[in-house]
Amino acid sequence: MATQNMDDIEEQERIVWSSSRLYLRLLDTFPKYVHEFQAKWTDWQEAISSGCADASTTWSSVPSFHSLTALGPKIIPLVVYQLALNPDDRTAVHLYSTLEPDTNYIPEDSSASPGQDILRLSFERNRAVRNALADFIERSERLSRYSSFSIHTECSEYDSLLAFGQSIIPHVMLQYAQDITKTSAHGIGAGFLFWYELLHELVWGSKTGLMSIGDFGKLYKGWELWFEGGEGGESPPKFGAH
Repeated sequence: MATQNMDDIEEQERIVWSSSRLYLRLLDTFPKYVHEFQAKWTDWQEAISSGCADASTTWSSVPSFHSLTALGPKIIPLVVYQLALNPDDRTAVHLYSTLEPDTNYIPEDSSASPGQDILRLSFERNRAVRNALADFIERSERLSRYSSFSIHTECSEYDSLLAFGQSIIPHVMLQYAQDITKTSAHGIGAGFLFWYELLHELVWGSKTGLMSIGDFGKLYKGWELWFEGGEGGESPPKFGAH
């Protein structure tokens, strides 16, 4: 029994660390994105704490809640981090359930510990996304001598990432930021992958249709400005007919 309890504690520590590590990487790479969320989260908490009711309908009715949800699924890792700090935070559970587009990652209504369930589900997704990213990177680097984007984006590895939906935008942006730094330092082809295509398809539902890229840095900057811009900020880069 003692061994089982110790195993459970270690597993919970790994789950919490996974969410915390992702949060810290996002804070280090995209501080404006994190600060934008934190400011709106604080506004919401202050608004709902001023009333005596704690019903989810009340939590959803204040303007600050709509300011948070307007940021979309890209803030899900930041909401999960709030649960890493306090798994019993029902407001974080409510916001997460509102934002999460994939029902496979939403706890059952009957769950006695939805916060813990969300942490566990997020841990499983983080691990799955990490493996899927590694598979796509390995394939793209193996075929890096080919410049055609279709070779890199019409494959099962790309489709596996796409299937996760918009909740993995933060994961993709972290990899994009890392690879664009390599590109700037060593030239096009040194680690640069087709993250802009994946982001475009995640956000707009289609590939860019671009046959060539004139300025990789400018294209990345467009995605970075949108990701960090918050509500009312820059729109995501869009190409083709929509």
